[in-house]
Amino acid sequence: MKILLTGASGFIGQHLLMELINAKHQVIACCRNPQRLRQRFPEVVVLSADYSNMTDVTDWLPYLHNVVIVINAVGIIQESAKQSFANLHANAPIALFQACEAVGTKVIQISALDAGSQQATRYHASKGIADELLQSLAIDWFIFRPSIVYGSGAKSMALFRALAALPVIPLVSDGKQQIQPVYIDDLVAAILRCVNDQRPTRQVVNAVGPQPIAFVDLMEKLGQWLGKVKVHTLPSPAWTVPLLAPLGRLIGEPALNRESIAMLQHGNTADVEPFANHLGYLPKHIDQVLQHTIPTQADRWHAYLYFMKPTLRFAIAVVWLWAGCVSAFVYPLENSYQMLAQVGISATHAPIVLYSASALDFALGIALLLNWRLRQVIYAQIAIMLIYSVVISITLPEYWAHPFGPMIKNLPLLVALLILLILEEQKP
Repeated sequence: MKILLTGASGFIGQHLLMELINAKHQVIACCRNPQRLRQRFPEVVVLSADYSNMTDVTDWLPYLHNVVIVINAVGIIQESAKQSFANLHANAPIALFQACEAVGTKVIQISALDAGSQQATRYHASKGIADELLQSLAIDWFIFRPSIVYGSGAKSMALFRALAALPVIPLVSDGKQQIQPVYIDDLVAAILRCVNDQRPTRQVVNAVGPQPIAFVDLMEKLGQWLGKVKVHTLPSPAWTVPLLAPLGRLIGEPALNRESIAMLQHGNTADVEPFANHLGYLPKHIDQVLQHTIPTQADRWHAYLYFMKPTLRFAIAVVWLWAGCVSAFVYPLENSYQMLAQVGISATHAPIVLYSASALDFALGIALLLNWRLRQVIYAQIAIMLIYSVVISITLPEYWAHPFGPMIKNLPLLVALLILLILEEQKP
């Protein structure tokens, strides 16, 4: 069967893609940056599709030639300058669904639990708009509304494991919020059952785990899974909750945002019976999954080092900010000018070079602190450090023998920058 899968490079999309391939379906995979997906799945047709721009029916019609089913797995948990909830969850999917109606193609929509409800966040409201439009069309459709989806590659569960790895686990308020996470294998199995069912469906099903679990209990289970003998938790006062979203932006954690925090506070549960009836069995409880999943060294490293990325970024930013401030305002100017003269900078140009270099150091520190174009900033810092090192090695070689080690200390800083570069994940 020829199937168009959008959001194919995402967490749910990749799991779906693998199972669709295993089921011998002819898959057309759509994603924003197709190159890596083409390398991983050379047998799959991978097309570029940017939901931010594809908001007209005519944008999608060329993608639907002989396509029997469209599965929409596109979703974001945080908006950015280029990606909005309105475009990715509503405008582009609506254009796609209307194109499907024009050619008579079935649609399977992966939405979100509580989409379109009165208590909905902007995230849920945008999902609900597309769901409502799809239900009005004269085609066959099926809408899955999953709770928090967990499994290999899930970013939300990666954050939960990192929180569980902390010496003391911070809770949102008292941690009694109820969630009902669904295992990725169960969600994919449900979607495949829908793909293989040729009968008209037109159903909305909430995809949830077998029963709710309190957030604090989930944290304790994850802590034990990571090997903790005793798990310590710390409730937070209500006034700290509004500070979590700005903290998420500061540390560059997309899963920690206003929408997800509101969802957690509201609770994320539903009756499992309709989902179990569709599956033909009761979906797995997270206890079962954890018991049958051996935590690897990579799992533990990822959890325990998760928050080291923003910590490392802040530490390196402080080094550049300090260097910029000290060289411009603290270190004696006559000493700086003398050093520049030894390098070959004339007295006329020395102030310009000194304050320009200080401003550059400070600017790079600010950029790193704000997580702005991180990869480019790191490359620039590495290049500047190498240039400084070469120039000083040629003109001021005695600094290599300085007891405070101003040159040799560049070595661990270079390694730290390379580690930060590796930790900066490229978006799919």
